[in-house]
Amino acid sequence: MDLKLPRLPDVLIAVSMLTLALITALGLEAQEQAQQHAHAYDALGYALIALQVAPLAFRQRYPRGVLWASMLFWVIAAGLGYLGSPAMLAIYIALYGVASYLPPRQAIVHIAAATGVLMAWITVGLLATDYVTAWYYLQGALAVVVPVGLGFTDYRRRQRTTAIELDAQRQEQAERTAAADAVRAERARIARELHDVVAHEVTVMTLQAEGARRLAAREDPVLAEALATISDSGRKGLAEMQRMIGVLRTTEREAEDEAAELTGRVRGTGMVGAVLGDDLGPMPSLAAIPDLVQQVEDAGMPVNLTISGTTHVPAGVELSAYRIVQESLTNALKYAGPGAHAEVTLRRRADSVTIDVEDDGRGTISEAAGTSGGHGLAGMRERVAQLGGDIELGPRPGGGFRVHAVLPVTDDQVRTGMARTRTRGNR
Repeated sequence: MDLKLPRLPDVLIAVSMLTLALITALGLEAQEQAQQHAHAYDALGYALIALQVAPLAFRQRYPRGVLWASMLFWVIAAGLGYLGSPAMLAIYIALYGVASYLPPRQAIVHIAAATGVLMAWITVGLLATDYVTAWYYLQGALAVVVPVGLGFTDYRRRQRTTAIELDAQRQEQAERTAAADAVRAERARIARELHDVVAHEVTVMTLQAEGARRLAAREDPVLAEALATISDSGRKGLAEMQRMIGVLRTTEREAEDEAAELTGRVRGTGMVGAVLGDDLGPMPSLAAIPDLVQQVEDAGMPVNLTISGTTHVPAGVELSAYRIVQESLTNALKYAGPGAHAEVTLRRRADSVTIDVEDDGRGTISEAAGTSGGHGLAGMRERVAQLGGDIELGPRPGGGFRVHAVLPVTDDQVRTGMARTRTRGNR
């Protein structure tokens, strides 16, 4: 058998019990022992006291063995006629250990057997001596019931505590998994929307190359062939992107379904303005924000919208800005409470787009996000991180919730867009 070392608290209990029993035995007068027809304590008697108490050091490791070891040496000591000492309490501590650390069915078997031995020994004493009375049965029964009752109570308490801890761990793991799935779905959505942006530009490039090829077909065959290659490459690239987008949409939906299943939510119902299955609809942009705000107001929350600046914004940044406003207003509708107002401020500059969404509600978005995993907030962070921007979100002074995001617009993006506009204008 692999013997495990005793635990320090159990060792201290055993040492304390042994000390108490030895002090009591040493303090017994010879005359008192003679009056009760008891055997005087000698080396064997002290050894039996130690053997009754010493097993308590292992009461949590081996509760069954401790009970029967203490019971055995108590029976031997009593049979030899030694006067009772506090060492007998080791049996009741061992009974508590059996009830507290063993499964109930096993514990009941050992407790019943030990109680039978105890009652049988009382019967022997009742028949063989004149100082054991019938009251000993009641004393013995109560001495068993008290520690056993405490032990079963502690066992149930530990079981409930363990179940609560396991439920909390499972819930935490489910929340982490749901958050990871939400981020994965958001990344897939960003990739799909990036496809829409790039596909538009590739389509324009392909059409321009095809038109130029037709114009140069007669005057410069070499140039026409190069333009035909560009046009053909553009078409192939578009075809490959269309195949990839099918994979991305599948990944996005699977991740959303997994996150929804873990959090008990219905996929797609959390976003204002989202149209399920509308894969052919126009890509959202800053121009669609007023319609989004109108949807929120129709849902019952007044919104004050301010958009400033006319600087060109790349399509990818426009799309992310729209999604951030959309998710922020969705959270306000969910958690701000009745009577709340929202304010959306969007500033377009040459180097950045700044978004501020605030509500004056009860300020419970952060709490709800904390308990539900904050998947919408995680999605906003993911979008901003993809663009290299900054985002701050949290409770608003005076109540409510605030989202502040800055999406960078590089000079190269702006100059490219302006150059393309001028070139088309010249044509």
